[in-house]
Amino acid sequence: MRLAGAFSAIASRYGQVVAVEKDGTLLGYGRAVLRPVLDRQRQFLPTDLGLARQEETLCLGEAGLPFADQAGAWVVRQGETAYDVVNLRPVTAGEETIYWRAVLRRREEEMP
Repeated sequence: MRLAGAFSAIASRYGQVVAVEKDGTLLGYGRAVLRPVLDRQRQFLPTDLGLARQEETLCLGEAGLPFADQAGAWVVRQGETAYDVVNLRPVTAGEETIYWRAVLRRREEEMP
């Protein structure tokens, strides 16, 4: 079994279906394991109006997700929640991409 196949089995069991967008265009769907990042940074940051929550999430996505090492406004959507991609890189073994590792920042809910 290839390493990417082993990770896909983990993502199918523990992950959620996510949509990947770049510059406002939907590129495709896949599975990813999303977990909050709580131990590295403060979740509440000071602003001019007081404290604001800045929620970051670690995303481990299948190798088949339509990410690429290109600049652009990458967005990951899981259900009703949208995340901006802060950091993105492939995790590889030799020439094989095993999975994508991304740090996501949750978007604020837009008021209608």
